[in-house]
Amino acid sequence: MIGFGAVQFNDPDGLIWVGVYWLVALVSITAIFDRLNTIWSLRYAMVLLIWLLFYIPDVIYWLGEGAPSISDSMKAESPFIELVREFFGLVICIGTLLFYYFKGRK
Repeated sequence: MIGFGAVQFNDPDGLIWVGVYWLVALVSITAIFDRLNTIWSLRYAMVLLIWLLFYIPDVIYWLGEGAPSISDSMKAESPFIELVREFFGLVICIGTLLFYYFKGRK
């Protein structure tokens, strides 16, 4: 997650994504040192899930276009490519947070 955030600095909305990824990294680091607060992990996952819902129309449009590659080039030639990439970035973050939430509850 630290690496994911580090490569966002050249993006127009990069600071937002650096924060998103680095907060997930912070959750991971707290879990490593057995200081994980599972309720904060779950709350952050819920915030990201709400944000993710706003991307669903773009993902549906992308699927309707035949799901063209979103990784052929780093430059987003179509408007939905960047939005679909952000959608999947949120999916990865939410999955990570939920993993730590359920792991921490045991």
